[in-house]
Amino acid sequence: REERSHQEGEAAMAPKTTFAVYLVLCISFHWLLAASLSFAFTSPLSTFPPPAARNVSPPPPHGATADDAAAADSVPFSHSDITWKLRPPKETPLLKRLAVRGASTLIKADCFLRRRDPPPVLCPKGGQAILQAYYRPPGSPRKKQIARFGVTTVRGPSAPPIEETAADVYGITQLPLGGIGAAAIIYMFVEEEYRKRAIGELALQVISAIHTVAGCDFTFLVADDNGSGKLVEWYERNGFSRAPKLQDMMGSPGGKFGIAMIAPTQLPEDFFEQVKIRW
Repeated sequence: REERSHQEGEAAMAPKTTFAVYLVLCISFHWLLAASLSFAFTSPLSTFPPPAARNVSPPPPHGATADDAAAADSVPFSHSDITWKLRPPKETPLLKRLAVRGASTLIKADCFLRRRDPPPVLCPKGGQAILQAYYRPPGSPRKKQIARFGVTTVRGPSAPPIEETAADVYGITQLPLGGIGAAAIIYMFVEEEYRKRAIGELALQVISAIHTVAGCDFTFLVADDNGSGKLVEWYERNGFSRAPKLQDMMGSPGGKFGIAMIAPTQLPEDFFEQVKIRW
C-alpha cells in the first residue's frame, strides 16, 4: 500500500514538474527575445507585381569530372545551392552574439513544444544585420562563405524625398496609412571566384523578402561604380530605379559617392518554402 501511494505521488508530481520546466523555458524565451531579437510580420503597406521569373540552370551533379567542374564555374547558382544565414553585424560584442544565438535556440524549442513552424525570418535587434551566403564546392566536405551583404532590418520612417520618389517613379500619389517605409542595402560583397554566377541576383531576392517581412515598402541603396554605369545598369536589370531625389538623404549629394536607387519590396508566394534562411 505504501509503494502504491509513493507511485501515485510520483505520477501526480510528473505533470507539475513538466509544467514548471515548460514555464521556465517560456520565461527564458520571452526574456531573451525581448533582449536580443526583434521581428515584424506585418505585410508591406504597398504591393507591387513580382519580378519576372529568372531562368537559372540546375547545379552540376555530385561526382563531376574535372572538365565538368571547370564548366560549372560559369553555371549560375540557384537558391538550392546556397545556405543563407542572417547574423548580427561584425562589430556586435561576443556576449550579445551569444545571447542572440541562445534566443534563437529557445524560440525554435518553444515552436517545437507548441507544434508550430518557426518564423521564416528573425532579425537581430539593433537595426542592422549581415546576410551570409554559404556554398559547398563539389568534392568539398564543408561549406564556405562566398558572399556577404550588409542590410538594415527595420522599417525607416517616411520622409518627403521617399514620398516624392514613389510618386515620380511608381506613380504612388495616395500614401498608405503610416506613410512609406523603407530599408537599405549597405554593401554587397561576393568573393571574386564566385562572381558572375547570379549570387548577387539571388541575394537581392532574399533581402527584398526580409525587408517585406519587416514591413518595408521599398529597398534603397547607393550604387558606386566609379562612373562606369555598369553597376547601375545591373541594379536596373534587377528591378531598381534611379532615385535622384534621394541623393542627399542617402549621403551622396550630386552623386558624390554613387547613384541612389530604389526598388519595391517583393515576397513571391511560397518563397520561404523554397528558400531557407538560418537565424
